Amino acid sequence: LVFVWFLNFGISWLNAWGCGKAWAETKAVGGWRHFMVWMGAIMAASGFTWCILILLSLGAVGLGYLPMHYGALAMKLGYVLIIPGILFSGLMITIDSWARAFREGGVLNYGVATYNTFAQVHNTMSAMSSYGDALSEVVSGFKIDLDGEDGLKLALVLAVVAIVALSVVAGILLTVLIIKRTAANDRLLSLGEMQRTRAQ
Repeated sequence: LVFVWFLNFGISWLNAWGCGKAWAETKAVGGWRHFMVWMGAIMAASGFTWCILILLSLGAVGLGYLPMHYGALAMKLGYVLIIPGILFSGLMITIDSWARAFREGGVLNYGVATYNTFAQVHNTMSAMSSYGDALSEVVSGFKIDLDGEDGLKLALVLAVVAIVALSVVAGILLTVLIIKRTAANDRLLSLGEMQRTRAQ
């Protein structure tokens, strides 16, 4: 679990860094290239959100603030929220990588396209098998009898929502910070360079 966490965090960092390197250029050029940078940013933010959510959920359970069941509920709610963005951005990235491979050729481009395809298929199959159950458990876990004595359950549900919301906000902010700092350190392209990039 620790290795997977660091791997996911590292991949998310590289995605955000790559978006930052391309941000100024693609923003000036616009079009599909900038759209793909946004897809990379969504993927990075989703990865950071998941990593932060794991830390906050396990921390809350470990410190005794949340029962194990509600820690798991926070993970499932986070999964339900971020997996659509991961699947959509992953699909766009896969399509773009195959278009680049067919257009430019090369072992590296085909390797990247193949890897993206396997990752997308794996994520899609995983979502198909687990998304419905996760959503059902979230809905069931959020059912509260307001006319009964569910004050403690309401507090726990609100804590779950707060943990997930904090994770999402922190994941987005970390992605934005990396992109902005990376973009700020890059040399701006000249008008001629931008025109040549647009023509490619």
